[in-house]
Amino acid sequence: MPMQLDIVDRTSDENGEPARYQNTYRLESYNPFKIEPVDKIVEMVMTNHLEDAVYDATEAPKICSEISSEIRKRILKLEFDRYKIVVIVTLIEKSSQSLESSMGFIWDVQRDNYSTYTLETQTFYAYCCVFGVYYE
Repeated sequence: MPMQLDIVDRTSDENGEPARYQNTYRLESYNPFKIEPVDKIVEMVMTNHLEDAVYDATEAPKICSEISSEIRKRILKLEFDRYKIVVIVTLIEKSSQSLESSMGFIWDVQRDNYSTYTLETQTFYAYCCVFGVYYE
């Protein structure tokens, strides 16, 4: 004996008209990226790690990685809603040279932001740039 299935149409009302749903998409962040707490975190971590350090070319990549990871973890604890966090740390030995650097992005002026910090010691410069990029 064949089984009879009842088909229920949940996309229309009792008159057969298609249901109209309200747009529930939220575009704004409940907790947008703020520069002030990020500045404090970056300054504190960079100072704690590098204040008494001496430049060593073999250790510099490891130190940059450790510092950027710690900064990123602390910033993620601030729970900026709908933001990707990018942290770049660079160590440059003082050797009577100059450095010129630039970065380019497709930027949302209303939502995206960044924080920078530079630390100078006897043997090197340390530069950190943190980007808060809005992600829908």
